[in-house]
Amino acid sequence: MPRLLLNNKNIKSPAIKAYADRELNNNSMKREIVFPLVVGVIFGALIMVFWQFTAALNNQSARLAQLEQVTSQNSKTVNDIVAFINQATQANNQGAPATTPAQ
Repeated sequence: MPRLLLNNKNIKSPAIKAYADRELNNNSMKREIVFPLVVGVIFGALIMVFWQFTAALNNQSARLAQLEQVTSQNSKTVNDIVAFINQATQANNQGAPATTPAQ
């Protein structure tokens, strides 16, 4: 708070300021704060959007890796079944009994 001096000649006169400068204008203060605030909000929103995109991309990548692993296992199982059917079909053509892969 500025220090105030009283005029010695007349006590009833209003107080005067002890320093000489211009009054602060609230409008200029608001204008100086608005631009960095808007830029900061936009920058923060962009960071959040890219962060969410990266998290979703990592999640889909993990799902894709899991799907590839399951597909590989299923392909091996299907190949084993087809091989067993082919073996049984060839054995029946030759007159021998069919055997399971576990035997």
